Parts: sequence; structure tokens; C-alpha cells
Amino acid sequence: MAKGSFSLGEKLRQLRSERNISQRDLARLAGLSPNAISLIERDETSPSVATLQNLANALNIRMSYFFEEEAPTSILHIKSGERPKIESEGMTIEGMGKILPDQELEPFLITLEPKAGSGGERQVVHTGHEFVYCLQGKIEYVIDGKIYLIEAGDILIFEAALPHLWRNPFDSQAKLILVLQTPNASREPIQRHFSSHPSVTHIGR
Repeated sequence: MAKGSFSLGEKLRQLRSERNISQRDLARLAGLSPNAISLIERDETSPSVATLQNLANALNIRMSYFFEEEAPTSILHIKSGERPKIESEGMTIEGMGKILPDQELEPFLITLEPKAGSGGERQVVHTGHEFVYCLQGKIEYVIDGKIYLIEAGDILIFEAALPHLWRNPFDSQAKLILVLQTPNASREPIQRHFSSHPSVTHIGR
């Protein structure tokens, strides 16, 4: 497998296998169709951010797990062309970090083509905080019913328990750094108890 490439479907199948969950059960938990789960597992479709978040919530893991390829380390140095990425419906999601011991931050680089968004009008709610830095273009962030216009150089930080989504309703490409923060991220006790099930170390909340 080439650097920067990976199989999200394989990771999803592994998670289901570890938890002994059928495709139908996962679909029900994530609010998706069984066919959608099947397509994702065969890598025949790329899920939106909202779909990834729903799958992560249903499996009780952090979303960054889908992007991780290597064992935890103490220092991360990720070269520009080696970031794992997912492309879906006008959006590219690049994983910018894996997992350090006690890491609470999950950084992503998001590229939004004109009219693309985080997954329709479905809003996301999760623990911790969310940090957004707009690198290029401009985007709209909808938080708890209010629209915030984020332009290049702007920063937005908010409590992620508030319903939110992002979108690019404009005519030019936008890029943003998105950092998700999950409190109490220490996994040491779980690592010791479930060393034969690596994904369990990423259980969140």
C-alpha cells in the first residue's frame, strides 16, 4: 500500500469484528442504511464528515482512528505528501496527527470545493472543544443556529457540545485546519487490559 493511502473499509470491518456487530446493527446505531455500510467497507464510496462522526459515535471511538496507520509514538513529524486522506463529494479530509500518549487533540486539514460542506444539513455534537483556522477562501460555520463567516486568517473556537456544521456556499475553494479536542484522553488502563484489540485504545467519551 502506498504512503498516505489506507483502507477505511478495512478499519471499519475490523472494528465491527472486534465488537461482534453486524452491518445492520451498525447501520441502525449510526443512522445509516446497511447498503451504505457495505459500500464504505468495500471502499466503493467515501463517507462525509458527518457520516464519519456518526460511525465514530456509534462505535464509541474518536474520529481520528479512521486516519491512523502506525503505532503511537512520542513525536509526530508528518511530511506534506504522506498524510492519509479521504476525498468525498467536493471535500478532502487529511489526517494531520495520529495518537500520542494522552493526546487530546485531533488535527485535520479540510479542503472544501465550492458548494461543499460537512455533510448536508446534519449537525454534529460531541464532547470537548473545536478549533478552526481558515487558511484560504471563506466558509460558513453554523453553531447553535447562528452563522459565523470565517475568512482566511480567522479563528473560531467553541464548545463542541453545541450543534454545528460547516459549509462553503461560495464560488472559490476553501481550506481550513480543524482541531478536535477530547478531554481525558488517557488510554493507559485500556491499553493494558486490551492489548490484543488495538482499536479499543481509541475508545472515547
